[in-house]
Amino acid sequence: MDADAPPPPGDASGRVWRGVLGALALVLPALFFFRATFTRDIFLAGDTLRAFYPMRAYQASRMAQGQFPDWFPADGFGQSFPAIFISGVFHPTTLLHLVLPLGVAVKLTVLLCFPVAFLGTAALLREWDVPRAGTLFGALTFTFSGYLVCITNNPTYLLAASAVPAALWGVLRFVRRPTPARLTVGGLLLALVAFGGDAQAFAVTQALGMLVALSEPVKAPETWARRAAVCLLMVVTGGLLAAPQLFPAAGLVLTGEPGARTVAEAQRLSLHPLRLGELLVGPFLTDPVGVRGIPEVVVRKLVFMGGFTRAWVDSLYVGTPACVLALAGLGASWRKGRTWVFVGAWVLLLLLVLGSTLPVYGWVYQALPLWRPFRYPEKLASFVVLGLAVAAGLGLSLIHL
Repeated sequence: MDADAPPPPGDASGRVWRGVLGALALVLPALFFFRATFTRDIFLAGDTLRAFYPMRAYQASRMAQGQFPDWFPADGFGQSFPAIFISGVFHPTTLLHLVLPLGVAVKLTVLLCFPVAFLGTAALLREWDVPRAGTLFGALTFTFSGYLVCITNNPTYLLAASAVPAALWGVLRFVRRPTPARLTVGGLLLALVAFGGDAQAFAVTQALGMLVALSEPVKAPETWARRAAVCLLMVVTGGLLAAPQLFPAAGLVLTGEPGARTVAEAQRLSLHPLRLGELLVGPFLTDPVGVRGIPEVVVRKLVFMGGFTRAWVDSLYVGTPACVLALAGLGASWRKGRTWVFVGAWVLLLLLVLGSTLPVYGWVYQALPLWRPFRYPEKLASFVVLGLAVAAGLGLSLIHL
């Protein structure tokens, strides 16, 4: 048996490996965000301060009084709090506010996203039989990518993005061996993406889950009809478990005009094609800490942000080694049909992220009515980064050191 293959249950080396992964999942984010971990500093940038803190503070005050946060009075004339999808009212991290001060609870909420992303990506790669070196590299690539690190300025979207790999892992495990326990776990992980507060990420994750499930080889005595039924069951289960968040928001959509009202508004904060270079070399057009060498007046003429004064995230960095390894992974598996299914999905997501630069996002907006409340195409960059990280892990596994 290959010593680097996934170990059988109860295998000693497997327990050690899982212990190492668990330790790394806690230690590495703590060291990376050392100021947040070892000082009293808290996360305050962007919508963390403008939206996340006020909503968590309101919810904490209601829960502390033994009341459900049903009505949010601070938005206009007030509205249903669960119907505000970004409120994330049902996310488990809201319970932290019952025992911790507001700033500490939000800090811990943000920091916990990185172990979730790390372990979820590692589990997904191991489920695809990627050896340990590739698994570790892929997990590190996604967890500490520029997107995930910089979206700490908006924990709502960090909570959703960090849960996506674990949700896809749950879907894959259920498809390979359908059991009630695996259905429950997979559905809960899908619902966790919705509870983070990003409806678009939940919709895309459901679609990717179906793609992952349908691309798995069908082995006798299984049939394609049974596989389709299994996919449908998982999607429905994830939707039902997320229903407390989905149904109030759906009611708001049916009675009002939330989100994007026009295709032009939907495509604000699209990714400019020039910023694709950030995947390899890091941010050179955005300026998070005043180190950019390109003058602001030049950047403003090159990159139009739809009326905003800043980009959605300050970095999309993945790294040149990861991108090269992703190409290596593609080259090694190009004869497999499902490779091109995943490549096609990745390219489609990249075209959507580019938003107003290309007509693709507009076509989807016109063709899918349920897509119309969504806006800010650059939000989908987390899926592009995840695809590169998974492919890079596969590519590294092909190198014999």
